This record gives sequence, C-alpha cells and structure tokens, in this order.
Amino acid sequence: MSSVDWILLGLSVLLSAVSIAILVQSRKSKEAGAADDVQVIQQSMEQFVAKMEAENDQLYQKLVHYMKANQKAAGERIRLLEEKVRVLEEERGQTAVVQEVEEDKVLQLYKQGFSATQIGKVLLMDHGKVELIINLFEKRQNHQVKGSASFAN
Repeated sequence: MSSVDWILLGLSVLLSAVSIAILVQSRKSKEAGAADDVQVIQQSMEQFVAKMEAENDQLYQKLVHYMKANQKAAGERIRLLEEKVRVLEEERGQTAVVQEVEEDKVLQLYKQGFSATQIGKVLLMDHGKVELIINLFEKRQNHQVKGSASFAN
C-alpha cells in the first residue's frame, strides 16, 4: 500500500469517527429536545386542565344561578295558580248555589203543574235544561220510592 492509500484510509477512518461523533451528538440533542418537548407538553396539559377547571366552575355557578331563578319563578307561578284555583273554587261554589236556586224554582213550578215549556219561558231558561232538571227529579223520586218499597219488604 502506498502512502496515498494510507492517507485515504486515515482520512476515511477520521471521517467515520467524525460522523459517529456527529451522530452521537445529534442523538443526545434529540433526546434532550424530546425531554424538553415532554416538559412543554406536560406544562401545556396542566394549563389546559387548569383552564377547564376554571370554565367548569364558571358554568357551575351559572347553572346554580339559573336553577335558583327558575325555582323562584316556578314558586311564583305556583302561588299564582293556587290563587286562581281558589278564586275558581269560590266561583264554582257560587255557581252551585245559583244552580240549586234555579233547580228549586223549576221544581216548585213543576209541582204546581206547569209544563217544561212554560217553566222555561217564565224563568228565561233553555227548554232542554228545564227538562233535564225535571227528569232528574223524577228519577230520584222513582228511585226513592223503589228503595223504600224494597226496604219495607
């Protein structure tokens, strides 16, 4: 081997050694960079979690406020509806009294011998309503008569 070959062989060994040194250095920097990347990702995740917790707290507070407002509104609505029911029950009671008075008048005239048409004209009531009152009265009378007859036996 000539001296040129030795020089070329030496240069190739030297280049190989330099390449290996560069690769080792490159790998170390990549590992250090990867470790830095992991830290950056971990910090980013911690910041994300903290932000999500803060947003969740805000949403929870809004939800609590919303529920309290709805509960208050529902309570007020229930109070108003209960008041309406009370008023309607009072009106219904008054209506029942008026109906009883009308029925009494119809039955009083019927017992005196007036026809349903005549009673309707005198009391300014619908003929059908007068007939209904009279029919119900007669059914009650028939039922009471049958009941007392079977009770006597």
